[in-house]
Amino acid sequence: MTDQDKVYKLANDERYFAQVYKDHKDYALRFMRRMYNDDELLQDIYQDATIVLYENSKKPNFQITHSIQTYLNSICRNRLLTLRRNKVNKLVNADDFDPTISDWFDDEEYNEVKEERLTAIENALLKLKEAGGQCYQILKMQYYERFSMGKIAQLLGMKNEDSAKSQASKCRSKLKKSVLI
Repeated sequence: MTDQDKVYKLANDERYFAQVYKDHKDYALRFMRRMYNDDELLQDIYQDATIVLYENSKKPNFQITHSIQTYLNSICRNRLLTLRRNKVNKLVNADDFDPTISDWFDDEEYNEVKEERLTAIENALLKLKEAGGQCYQILKMQYYERFSMGKIAQLLGMKNEDSAKSQASKCRSKLKKSVLI
């Protein structure tokens, strides 16, 4: 039976939903655990993904172009990315910005990065801030405030977005060199 046949069966036989749910669950959860490690949340996301598949299967012209597993994984992946994006994009008062690098990572990511490396990056950021110039501002706007290069160029009075990209690249290199020394 092809995946398109399975989708057709899913649309016409509600009992088949449980079978599809069970068949693809373990793989989807393993797939998501590589990106996020909260089993309860992952269960919810997988359940939502199967419901999306079920609802889409009811649409008259719905055609699945990949396997059901791939379809479910991509829904799960998109939900996780949206979750992570929303977590990162929480509003933060830029005036309260403290160049503590641990603030730039969520708890799981922070634990994965070695303390020694974080200290080196923090020190390098502090040196950039103390040195003045635009590097600290550019990096803060790009990574902490998540401004676009166009917005950074506008705020810092640069000629255009390409100038901001070029300067940001130089600043990252400067930061990287000072961390590696």
